Amino acid sequence: MRGWSLVVVGLTSVATYGAVSDGPTFLFPQVAHYGGIVRIPDAAEPARRATKIVFDITADSKPEELNKGLESVARYLNLNAEAGFKPADVKLALVLHGAATKFALSDSAYAKHTSAVKNPNSDLIRELKVRGVEVFVCGQSLARNKLFPTEVASDVSVAVSAMTVNANKQQDGYSYLSIP
Repeated sequence: MRGWSLVVVGLTSVATYGAVSDGPTFLFPQVAHYGGIVRIPDAAEPARRATKIVFDITADSKPEELNKGLESVARYLNLNAEAGFKPADVKLALVLHGAATKFALSDSAYAKHTSAVKNPNSDLIRELKVRGVEVFVCGQSLARNKLFPTEVASDVSVAVSAMTVNANKQQDGYSYLSIP
């Protein structure tokens, strides 16, 4: 009997995570190519409808790499889709500041200020906007980094500051998640 239990556990692992040696199989039910998730059957604390979150993103990355904070927002949308929710069932906002400020730049401005040819985050930001995510950059961080509002991508709104976005959204009932 114990042998059958091990076989069932092994098959469950392969069905959920792919071949044992391959690691997990990531799913992208809402945002293709970004923020992959794995199914966790009967998991505690599943996604909830009507959740409101403001993501405070300060995480840096190499100029040619995707920002992990932006990918976390895509992952949250994918988790909600896996739970059967549409993007309109949750309200999400994000604010880029500090070391993450540059990820709000247009492709040409990003190329001018970094060693990359284009902003690797542009497509993901566009995907998030299409799904109703509000995307902000801190105007104070732009100034401190010697960047200009005219250099910001059209999908990103320039806020007076990250502090005001975070305070305003929390007053509107949003939960705060820091992505350092």
